Amino acid sequence: MRHVDASPVDPRGSRPGGRSAQVRERVLAAAADELLEHGFERFAVTRVAERAEVHHTTIYRRWPTKSELVFDAVVELADAYAQPVDQGSLRADLRAYFIGVGAAFGDRRTAALIRGLVAIRPDDLVDARRAYWAGRFRITDEIFERAAARGEVVAPADRQRAVELIAGPLWMRGLVTSLPIDEGVVGSFVDDALRAIGHA
Repeated sequence: MRHVDASPVDPRGSRPGGRSAQVRERVLAAAADELLEHGFERFAVTRVAERAEVHHTTIYRRWPTKSELVFDAVVELADAYAQPVDQGSLRADLRAYFIGVGAAFGDRRTAALIRGLVAIRPDDLVDARRAYWAGRFRITDEIFERAAARGEVVAPADRQRAVELIAGPLWMRGLVTSLPIDEGVVGSFVDDALRAIGHA
């Protein structure tokens, strides 16, 4: 097997392009496949190294634990679905964003990674997990700030409550009941949340 090595870098700060970025991309993709096939408990870094065609020491230099590796793989894929676009209204913006979240649950690899994130021990990677969720809320804060600038809501609206009322049912369907998450379902969650904070 061919091994590709690279100098150790911060996995959240590697520069775009170049060998380090390519190695990181391959490792995270391999981690997603490993988690999909074996789950978090049977997740093996050695198999990830084989899939990515790198030496296992390359992985351990960047991600000392499997929790850190799984976490970064989750962030990598989740970011692809977290691209808020101005749709012209609060309702449309929230629908578009959370339709993307629902699509993440519909992708088998991404859904497996999200389940892996849930499987990480609560006391493991506490700061990183907080930073991750803070980043998600920054995205929805941006949506509400645009709505406030348009005069749709009075800043600060009860935005966290609204987001939790939308995200909670989505995660319930994505992780527990496996019920479908389509645009109509997302729209109903958004409408319910906006009514709850007085934005009919």
